[in-house]
Amino acid sequence: MQCINIQKSSEFIDRREYQRSSSPLTTVIGNTPYAIENWSFSGFKIASYYGILQPPRITKLKILVPTAGPGALFQTWIETVRYESSDVSLSVKFRCLGISNKRILNRYFQEHLVYTSAAYGV
Repeated sequence: MQCINIQKSSEFIDRREYQRSSSPLTTVIGNTPYAIENWSFSGFKIASYYGILQPPRITKLKILVPTAGPGALFQTWIETVRYESSDVSLSVKFRCLGISNKRILNRYFQEHLVYTSAAYGV
């Protein structure tokens, strides 16, 4: 007798290395700003992307962090990973996110977490 082990969809295993954040960020590609839909320390997803940058491509772009105080704008190298025509989004991963840039994102993530926790009484 053979047994087949079928996992339920509720037992989805998240293989992401870092937790995703939906705290608002903006990236600038060329001279065009795009909203970042979600992000982590490994990469991000650009919403409503109609530009010419397509995978596989390595390029440098700017990240605008709205409330991180000094140093809220930085440049970094990214690699395009996937373009989804269904929701017109571009997923990218950081090639080399420097320590100072990681600190900026970490501070912003913590500030947003504290703000939303206080605002919603969590």
